[in-house]
Amino acid sequence: MTQIQAVVFDMDGVLIDSEQYYQDMLMKYFRAMKVDLPPQRLNLLVGANGKMNLWPKILEGIELPQPYDEFMIGLREYRHAQGIADYRPLLFPGVEDTLKTLKASGKKLALASSSSFASIEKMLSDTGLYAYFELVTSGGMFKESKPNPEIYLFTAEKLKLDPHQCVVVEDSPYGIQAGVSAGMTVIARQDERFPMDQSRAHYFVKQLTEVPAIVAQLA
Repeated sequence: MTQIQAVVFDMDGVLIDSEQYYQDMLMKYFRAMKVDLPPQRLNLLVGANGKMNLWPKILEGIELPQPYDEFMIGLREYRHAQGIADYRPLLFPGVEDTLKTLKASGKKLALASSSSFASIEKMLSDTGLYAYFELVTSGGMFKESKPNPEIYLFTAEKLKLDPHQCVVVEDSPYGIQAGVSAGMTVIARQDERFPMDQSRAHYFVKQLTEVPAIVAQLA
């Protein structure tokens, strides 16, 4: 059995409870614009990156108050203006304890998120978690984001490890697929609020505090 040397974390939906924040914020905009959008359609955005261009599918068959291109300009401006002021309240319970336990066991820790570097760095600064991670990688660095495995292959290379020596902690189908395609063991954090196909993951947890025991078992 390959010894696990590193644990690589996704950010949104894994370390921070941001997915619900984003969905609530978007629904507020749609209601203000009198757009009747079923909230479950926004589940397509969980773990996604802007490069994936999912909005045509999300808004398919939905009546908009203005032409699609104009509506999307307004939506982008609104999203940009509604940035997260402080990430600390969004941090999931047990995150720091999990990172401390893994670090104490000698594992390298990395963060590989589809979010922008600016968002990642603000989250790490707000929460005080920067010191735990040896490497931070943004999907903005690559032509394609998850489910393309490039972000995870790059992370393994920078850590000077074989992908099989890395565990990925993800939540979305896109991220899980990226980790599996990279040849890494994938732990999925489950969240009943967002029904997603996580079936390709190798292990499943409800809380991040369950991760160290699984990593120890693999090591």
